[in-house]
Amino acid sequence: MAQQPLLSLPEFQSVSTGTLVVKEPLNFWGGARVKPKDTKNSEPVYEPATGRVLCDMIPCLFLMQMYVQYVMEMAAKGVKQVTLELGGKSPLIIFKDCELENAIKGALMANFLTQGEVCCNGTRVFVQREIMPQFLEEVVKRTKAIPVGDPMCEETRMGALISKPHMEKVLGFIKQAREQGAKVLCGGEQFLPNDPKLKDGYFVSPCVLDNCRDDMTCVKEEIFGPVMSVLPFDTEEEVLQRANNTTFGLASGVFTRDIARAHRVAANLQAGTCYINNYNVGPVEVPFGGYKMSGFGRENGQVTIEYYSQLKTVVVEMGDVESIF
Repeated sequence: MAQQPLLSLPEFQSVSTGTLVVKEPLNFWGGARVKPKDTKNSEPVYEPATGRVLCDMIPCLFLMQMYVQYVMEMAAKGVKQVTLELGGKSPLIIFKDCELENAIKGALMANFLTQGEVCCNGTRVFVQREIMPQFLEEVVKRTKAIPVGDPMCEETRMGALISKPHMEKVLGFIKQAREQGAKVLCGGEQFLPNDPKLKDGYFVSPCVLDNCRDDMTCVKEEIFGPVMSVLPFDTEEEVLQRANNTTFGLASGVFTRDIARAHRVAANLQAGTCYINNYNVGPVEVPFGGYKMSGFGRENGQVTIEYYSQLKTVVVEMGDVESIF
């Protein structure tokens, strides 16, 4: 069974305002934790059944990561206030005038942090054509060198995926990418660490895909695994159009030495967060949330109080009532 912190940051923020928190069970053991009232036993429930049961159970603010239409539909039946953060397929744009070393480090952080199981990861990496060969050469070299194994070991930089079905799903995306014409430059296979106690782990070697197109499944859909899709671009106008050509809008990133360009691009990217010359940094005081199908509402920062509380107006009169009647 996967170990989780007692409370995540959004949950702590919710509790601090007096809002009830119900922890959503992991899909593959949801049935072990959900037991409808007045029943002695219940059949295991899986997504989307897990979400349906929990939506029915609580008359309060409810946050979870699932399919946006389904969650909103279930919550709407009880007229519940909802904050939704529903994943993404975020673009990372690397211009030729960038500090290449930082851009490479940023791309690795944007794709392989926690084995790629990060909703805001920048998995569509757009690289200006002039620097594409240098970028790919260095990214592949460093990706191959990532230590995969026991997350309790200090030198490890990547652990196992959450479950066998998810590992198979990630490998399926990579297989489909090959079939659609992408070139696997490294990784993309089930990985068996040398440590015998890890032989049953669901490890996937970090993968870099070249020859990608915007219409490929690996570029359009959230894989939620260690898979980087690299795409060339020529102009700022072109890459903005392509970066925004998605139903998602959780995060984005841009690497350039031109700060005017950086802010211009950030202003035009349809995403709730834009990282400039960095990626996957999230101070607790900075609001986080999505556009479009990535959801709505915000976690973190002072603004989050609006989403974890209800506004009440109280009008007080201690004198005589003035009336026209």
